[in-house]
Amino acid sequence: MRLTTKLSAFITGLILLAMVLMLAGSLFSFLWISHERVQDRVNILAAEIDTALITQSPEQLSPWLEHVMRVITAERLTLTSHANTLYQLTPQQNPALNDESNEFIQFDVTLVHQPGMKLHVMVLDPARTWLRSLSGVYTLSAFTVIVLFMLLMLFITHHWLRRQWSGMEALETRSRDVIEGKRVIARQPGIEEWPPQASQALDLLLADLQEASEQRLRFDTLIRTFAAQDSRTGLNNRLFFDNQLATLLEDQEDVGTHGVVMMIRLPDLETLNEVLGSALVDEYMFDLVNMLSTFILRYPGALLARYIRNDFSVLLPHRSMKEASGIADQVINAVDSLPPMRMIDRDDLIHIGISAWRSGQSVAQVMEGVEVATRRAALLGGNNWANGDGNPRDPGRGSVRWRTLLENTLSRGGPRLYQKPAVMQDGTVHHRTILSRIFDGDKEVLAAEYMPLVLQLGMAEPWDRQLVQRIAALSEMWPEENISLPVTIESLLQRPFVLWLQSLLLQCTKGQRRRFLFELAESDVCQHINRLTPVFRALRAFGCRIAVNQAGLTVVSSAYIRQLPIELIKLDAGLVRNIDRRMENQLFVQSLLEVCKSTGTQLFASGVRTRDEWQALMTLGITGGQGDLFAPSLPVNSNVKKYTQRYRV
Repeated sequence: MRLTTKLSAFITGLILLAMVLMLAGSLFSFLWISHERVQDRVNILAAEIDTALITQSPEQLSPWLEHVMRVITAERLTLTSHANTLYQLTPQQNPALNDESNEFIQFDVTLVHQPGMKLHVMVLDPARTWLRSLSGVYTLSAFTVIVLFMLLMLFITHHWLRRQWSGMEALETRSRDVIEGKRVIARQPGIEEWPPQASQALDLLLADLQEASEQRLRFDTLIRTFAAQDSRTGLNNRLFFDNQLATLLEDQEDVGTHGVVMMIRLPDLETLNEVLGSALVDEYMFDLVNMLSTFILRYPGALLARYIRNDFSVLLPHRSMKEASGIADQVINAVDSLPPMRMIDRDDLIHIGISAWRSGQSVAQVMEGVEVATRRAALLGGNNWANGDGNPRDPGRGSVRWRTLLENTLSRGGPRLYQKPAVMQDGTVHHRTILSRIFDGDKEVLAAEYMPLVLQLGMAEPWDRQLVQRIAALSEMWPEENISLPVTIESLLQRPFVLWLQSLLLQCTKGQRRRFLFELAESDVCQHINRLTPVFRALRAFGCRIAVNQAGLTVVSSAYIRQLPIELIKLDAGLVRNIDRRMENQLFVQSLLEVCKSTGTQLFASGVRTRDEWQALMTLGITGGQGDLFAPSLPVNSNVKKYTQRYRV
């Protein structure tokens, strides 16, 4: 309750209490004094009768008693001795009084000078009789009208006070919202905040804060763009491409990662600037980049970058040569859709080199192989593509084989579960990320390879349901561990899955729900932020927490950190790689930390490999990290407590 509301309610309560006490006291005083007056008269009458009976009989006192009884408005007088009636007198009253509803009081008085004798007097009660009389009703009605008028005046006064203090209450409400983090607060229409100087100062400070926040977000986006994008095409740059490829080649999970690299060589359009004009050349370059993005970025996990001048590189992790060849054919066929351009031969416009890679190779070896393949395609002439020397003839799995493998995995109880701890700077375990792998009969396949097929085949919802059920059961075995649940964005956007998830959470204990962290990719969260907002609020209402991973992998605005109830953000492993030697990545982390500071969101690093990287990250001020420096991925059936000391660095 606000201060002004408390003060108003307190004053109103005091006034009402005073009015009630005054009314009750007046009524009680009136009744009590009236009763005492009648009792005093009866006592005086009894004393006079007691003295007179010494020398006279009761019959001799009758004339006098009749006169006195009329004075004290007595209805009946009875004199008894040892329960025997000796004398009774009822004076003749006005007949008109008999039609009125009168109230009487019975008094019994023992006579002092006449042993065994008692005087019984029934006297009219003037107070109660008056209250039931017509004049009493008029008086009470007038008093009631006065009380109602006072209440009305009190209500009007209260309304006036509330109207006078509404400005102060509005200012207090807005101030409280600002303290709670709701910085963009609109004034209530028709209410002028008071004091006006404080209101104007708050408006000015909030406007400055909003402007500074927007500038910080733009600066953060600019840093991301500078660190990862090419300034001319808007695609990823060479440094970012090499960094992502090197991270995949290292194979931190040691499962034999593989994939394909493509290099797309276009004519050097910059040499035509003087002849055709820079505007026309830039427009044609835009058409080429748009064509490449259309066919390549439709594949999950694909990375398109401008490698050098007119060479564009494509990273296709966990893809086969057959799939890469199909992509190359689509790109070459799409050249015919480009508009004609003077001095450019569309029949000899694009040359594509394809080279497969596996973990253990270096970036230089992979790029040298794809460079040789690109030169071979250029020597052949025309729009074509060529494979590099020594590329494995791995046909990959088709959609039928993938569906069979995934359905068999679901029917056998789901994928194999692994856990990887995320530790704080002091070495304590903050949470454990659950990773999944499937066994294809020969080797284990990472989630990054089979999850795109799960989404493509429409199996995301049953896959996530089974995985969440298993992790919920696993949380009972680890009563003190926070567990991160990897859930796909496609499932959370489906209402049946959300309802099922809420039903499952209701079956868990309150302490168990507090240890759940639902982990989603940053790009997915930013793309579906409006649809995810009610889902995140519902999960927070259950006590669960939200985590975002792959931060920095794509160029997005950091405004989602303030819009959504996110507790934890994980930096992408490619961003963390060699961060001790890359100032642009350190600048990005510093900017992201500033955004997280106002919301209390914690920042973690994933894929930490070396102590130099960890030292640089701790110097920047992150909360914790995750990677092979601390512990590798372990099966969930391993003893968790056994590896606790390994995480202390």
